[in-house]
Amino acid sequence: MGEAKSRVEAAVERLRAAGERLTPGRRAVIEVLDADSRHLDAEAIATAVADLEPGVHRATIYRSLQALVDGGIVRHTHVPGGATIYHLASLEQLCAAGDDAAEDAHSGHAGHGHAHLQCVRCERFTDVAVEEFTPLVARIRELTGFSVDAQHAALLGVCAECAARKADEDDV
Repeated sequence: MGEAKSRVEAAVERLRAAGERLTPGRRAVIEVLDADSRHLDAEAIATAVADLEPGVHRATIYRSLQALVDGGIVRHTHVPGGATIYHLASLEQLCAAGDDAAEDAHSGHAGHGHAHLQCVRCERFTDVAVEEFTPLVARIRELTGFSVDAQHAALLGVCAECAARKADEDDV
């Protein structure tokens, strides 16, 4: 039995299957996002790519990010009051084939994706399986006709740690 495919290999295959070129900038962006599980903004990605591939111009990195987002290889989330964050799609999303997969990549309905919750106090992110939002998304569509993309924007709130810290401060 063959060895499991990496996300980098799957991303490269998807890029080539779409007829897109694998430039040094695109490969470096893919590798940086694969290697770092944090939620990175474009500036952090550009800094990491510069360390990995010093000859790649920053503008090329930004264009590469957009092309990879358009191709469903990289996902992005808009953060209220902050920079857009990026992450490499899951292996399942990268291995999905055909026009339906590309449509799912843009609509946020591809399997095993995640939504983002951000604490307004400590600014940490929490990932939640997008499937957890299915009942809410269905109800909003039923009430308004609006189709929510739960993966595309971060929801703001207060994390458990900050809520507990606030409760402790209130008890003093």
